[in-house]
Amino acid sequence: MLRIGSVVWGVRDVARAVEFWSAALDYAPRGGDSPDWVLLRPRRGTGVQLALQEVRVEASARRRHHLDLYAYDQAAEVERLLALGASRVDWRYPPDADYVVLADPDGNYFCVIDAGEAARDPGLRIADGRAPRFVPATAGLPRPDEFAYRGARALVALHERELRAFVAAWRRFEGSGVPLPETDDVHYSSPQHLLRHVLRAAGNYLTWVCRQVGLPDPGVPEVPPPEEIAGQAEAYAERVLGQWRTALRDLPPERTEDRAHTSNWGAPMTVESMLEHAVVHPMRHTFQLEELMARAAEGG
Repeated sequence: MLRIGSVVWGVRDVARAVEFWSAALDYAPRGGDSPDWVLLRPRRGTGVQLALQEVRVEASARRRHHLDLYAYDQAAEVERLLALGASRVDWRYPPDADYVVLADPDGNYFCVIDAGEAARDPGLRIADGRAPRFVPATAGLPRPDEFAYRGARALVALHERELRAFVAAWRRFEGSGVPLPETDDVHYSSPQHLLRHVLRAAGNYLTWVCRQVGLPDPGVPEVPPPEEIAGQAEAYAERVLGQWRTALRDLPPERTEDRAHTSNWGAPMTVESMLEHAVVHPMRHTFQLEELMARAAEGG
């Protein structure tokens, strides 16, 4: 079995390339390399390494290889890369082009692909070689003026992004065969228990918020048991996210910070802080799974 360990990228100025590509990809040098060869690795999680090799020739106009970088927000990433030192390329695009061609500071061409969710989940497959179109984080949400509190709309969008990212990370973790650390905490007794814990918490946070501010009970369904959760995770998550959208439209802004309430675990929290906690909770577990996979890949 073979896998791509790294892509070797020829550059004239290694130090300049390290600075550009580290910032562009959120990578970092491995350390201990020579001045004419530097290996960059993802700062967190797993991914293909990028090896920067000093070459003595200029980038050729006849290019047979290039990088395709998947972007969740293509326009924003293009502007960020231009600010880092990339440049636009005079390119003849087809009418339905979903890519933008740029050049790095050494003149090497690469493409920024409008990849939508595939950019956040490397496990997603792109049908027919085409990337799904970019969908903003707030797509499908009611307009801002349909929310009593606009901050709730932002937190709904962030929560959707992080919960979906966690489920995607969990799928990768489940397929990796990496074990969870041994613990007495029942939520970590298996990957299925962890998945159930995070999805159940998403519904519990919403129910708690509605109860504190006098909104109707959102009617969050019971989370499937551990032996069934893997087959129903995405469908259950989307159902809960839909309830977040509906219930929090009417969240009164004056009740978000008026006083602290007792959380389900006994800590005093305002409604605003609970919603923020709900956003961070799946994010923390995503980081946890990514770090476990990265450690296993490094032999740790």
